[in-house]
Amino acid sequence: MQDDDDFSPDLPDDDLPPPTGDEPTPEQLLLAACAAEPETDIGNGRRLRRRFGDLAKEHAGAASHIAICVAHIGWHVFDGKRWKEDEDGSLIRQLAHRTAEAIRKEAGIIEPSDDEAATMAAGEVALEALARMEADKGRRLPDIAALARKRDYEIAVEAAKRVAEQLGGRIGSRRRHAKSTAGSSKLNNLLAEGQPYMARKVVDLNTDRYSVNCRNGTIEFHQVEIEDEESDPDDPRFLTRWQARLREHRQGDFITKMVEAEWDADAKPGMPEFRKFLIKVQPDATIRAFLKRFCGYLLTGLTIEQVMLFFYGAGRNGKSTFVDLLCFIMGDYAVTLSIDSFSGDNKRGGGEATPDLARLPGARLVAASEPEAGVKLKDALIKTLTGGEKIPVRRLHKDFFEVDPHFKIVLSGNHKPRIDDDSDGIWRRLLLVPWTVQIAEGDTDRALPRKLRAEAAAVFAWMIEGAVEYLNHGLEIPEGVRAASNEYRQESDAIGTFIRMACHVTGIPDDKEKPIDLYHAFEKFAAAEGVFAFNRSTFEKRFAKSAERSFEGPDGQMKQFQKARSNGETFYRGIGIRSDWQSQGGDHGQGGYGEELR
Repeated sequence: MQDDDDFSPDLPDDDLPPPTGDEPTPEQLLLAACAAEPETDIGNGRRLRRRFGDLAKEHAGAASHIAICVAHIGWHVFDGKRWKEDEDGSLIRQLAHRTAEAIRKEAGIIEPSDDEAATMAAGEVALEALARMEADKGRRLPDIAALARKRDYEIAVEAAKRVAEQLGGRIGSRRRHAKSTAGSSKLNNLLAEGQPYMARKVVDLNTDRYSVNCRNGTIEFHQVEIEDEESDPDDPRFLTRWQARLREHRQGDFITKMVEAEWDADAKPGMPEFRKFLIKVQPDATIRAFLKRFCGYLLTGLTIEQVMLFFYGAGRNGKSTFVDLLCFIMGDYAVTLSIDSFSGDNKRGGGEATPDLARLPGARLVAASEPEAGVKLKDALIKTLTGGEKIPVRRLHKDFFEVDPHFKIVLSGNHKPRIDDDSDGIWRRLLLVPWTVQIAEGDTDRALPRKLRAEAAAVFAWMIEGAVEYLNHGLEIPEGVRAASNEYRQESDAIGTFIRMACHVTGIPDDKEKPIDLYHAFEKFAAAEGVFAFNRSTFEKRFAKSAERSFEGPDGQMKQFQKARSNGETFYRGIGIRSDWQSQGGDHGQGGYGEELR
């Protein structure tokens, strides 16, 4: 197995292959095409394209096209399996060296034009004629016609000498150009001028959302028609089902990522350590099956589910080990970001660089972990990242470009991040997966991560099975995940919790409260219950929005309250503060449930 760190491009030999017949070899054709380019930086850029860009296919086949320059990101070189980003520029620099070194060979094939060749041939004939005239000089007297012919021959010889000098000058110039191009500044210019000819847009890469690249080929998820076994044999019914198949790597796919495992379609996943681990840390079989389908969903470039996962539980419960294994298997399809990318306020200048998000093109798993207690999730950013729409990002000192999301987000931690947005827009996207089993410190296996990585190929096959299950049946979110997610939402709904625990929603118009009294009661409630206390402005906005919701009233029926104005004052009808949470001096109006409110 090739080590990617030791990769160097498979380049053609410097020595010209010997001709095998009358037809020129591909390398000879390539050299002739390069020799026709001018001795300029632009010409050098086109030489790079001819040798290693798309034009290389004309002479040496598709395998020779190994370099592209991706807008806003940089050079990529095909390593036989994927188009790998040349992060330090060393690989494309090697190709520039080879391009410069090949220029010296061009001097050896520079030939005269047809007119020049005719002039040189005429000069050789004239030179031979002059030699014969010189040999006959003693035997006959020169006549006028002979003298004229001699002058014509001398002119032809002089013309041939000038052509030969010009040809020699062009050969010498090409040799000097080869030497000059080998300098650092000229190599920089060569790459700069080659870039426009070898450019690709980010959106041109990783376009097939139903394929995933691995070490021994590219896996395609495709649909097939199969006969329904329960249908009438005389009138068979056919079903459409998804399957996976492996094919060879192809440069024309322009895939830039690769899973760090091989896939054997015929082998059964043998992974005793992984199975034992997963059963231990996730004893609920429905959640294990869901994780398998979600891991399969990760392998695709689909984002249609518009969900992110939050793995929650106290320490030593296996969630970090599980995520680390996924990141290891998915290789450069996985990106790990700081939790800071997802937490804090939603404020970010429109022109600010986003170097963290600029790492996302082509990624299919984005992982972040360990938010601190009380940290606030950037709900607006989460909705953007999971929405499936293109995202503007920018590297440092670069222009903005758009990322077409293929990634799914997995957060994990011992603390639930704070989510202030109580709308369905954020909560339908967030699925909390509980990791409730805590491994005793004495039972911790320090070698477990190594053991699990040794089963990477088998776990990858398990993920492919999960992808097929997902494509055929969907995510099928289990009740344990839905219940944990709903509980998280209730915990995060500070206003709703306050209304349910500190107020009565009666729906009776005479039961009314002023916004200031409600806010003082909320402050008291938040301090007592450990709920995050909004400022008054935020509280009043969100409380007003809660008037659109229904709450269980004292009689067990669902009730609503309303915002109203009278005599220039704002108040809420149909709600009252429970006596335990009322502020002293407040004017609390009661109706039919007045005694209960007190």
